[in-house]
Amino acid sequence: MTNQLIKVKKINSFLIKVSSILQVPKKDRDLLCKSLVGASLRGVDSHGIRLFPHYVKCLEEGRINKKPEMSFKKTMPAIGILNADDGFGHVAAYLASKEAIKLAKKNGVGIVGIINSSHYGAAGAYTLEISEKNFIGLSFTHSDAFAVPHNGVRPFHGTNPYSFSAPLKGLKPLLVDFASTTIPWNKVMRARNNKTKLDKDLALDKNGNMTTNPDKAVSLFPLGGELFGHKGFGLSSSIEVLCGPFLGMMHGFRLLSMIGPNFSTPRKLGHLVMAININSITTKKKYFSNMSSYIKDLKKQKSRKQEILYPGEKEWKEEKLRTKKGIPFDFELINSFLEIDKKYNLNYFNKLI
Repeated sequence: MTNQLIKVKKINSFLIKVSSILQVPKKDRDLLCKSLVGASLRGVDSHGIRLFPHYVKCLEEGRINKKPEMSFKKTMPAIGILNADDGFGHVAAYLASKEAIKLAKKNGVGIVGIINSSHYGAAGAYTLEISEKNFIGLSFTHSDAFAVPHNGVRPFHGTNPYSFSAPLKGLKPLLVDFASTTIPWNKVMRARNNKTKLDKDLALDKNGNMTTNPDKAVSLFPLGGELFGHKGFGLSSSIEVLCGPFLGMMHGFRLLSMIGPNFSTPRKLGHLVMAININSITTKKKYFSNMSSYIKDLKKQKSRKQEILYPGEKEWKEEKLRTKKGIPFDFELINSFLEIDKKYNLNYFNKLI
């Protein structure tokens, strides 16, 4: 029953049914599913549908406001704030991306900070939303403490992801989306569930020693690992400033833990999205011509192993494959979905496996 492939349409239908029972408004549940299913299609399983049971728990216990009154306020010509009212971070980030594009159309750039939010899934979902409208997109978020500072022992920063996306002519967008830690914390959780070891130079135990045992892991190295973690630490610190103090929010070290035990109190996260108007610097004709040359020259480079892929190309290959064959479910994910199916008397998901 492990690694079973389930068609996207059926997965989406299940997510919609459960969200509807939990009284999530249609527009919000549609955007939530768009983010989660999209991440899983691209192969970003750690931030895709695997997180849905977690969000169900947050809705049940009150951490996420199921019917928020989100509001946007422009603070300067090219800058604004979106108050998420403790609703889904995914919904807030999509709405903020839309507002950032509006600002960029008029001012060349649009920056929208998101306050009073919750976990927003894969950062790439929102930069992709921007680049698909032929703007350059950036997005950042912070989280509670998972990563030690460079040379540190105790976790201080979150996994604080960075995402960048740029449109391409005739190809799917260039897409960058990665944590400022060696791996996302969700991959540690997956290793625990799957009873597999972690690679070296990724995680630390309670004493600050490197460990490959996911059950003993309590923190992560910054991107760059033990020797070069100052780079990931610097990136993470920059993102922390943009999503915490810059937005008038607490920094990640003082945030409630994502993994509990408190699932009733809103976490008050901050995110930032940015849209850049290509026409503000050059013409779209020149931009797309130069980008085509860039990708063409990149693809011609000699590889030590397989072909060289432009950032995001691996995800687009995976999306094409999974759209056709389905999204893989392992034993742990199947069981978590079956529990929800049974709890809400749907008798739907058990028919899919």
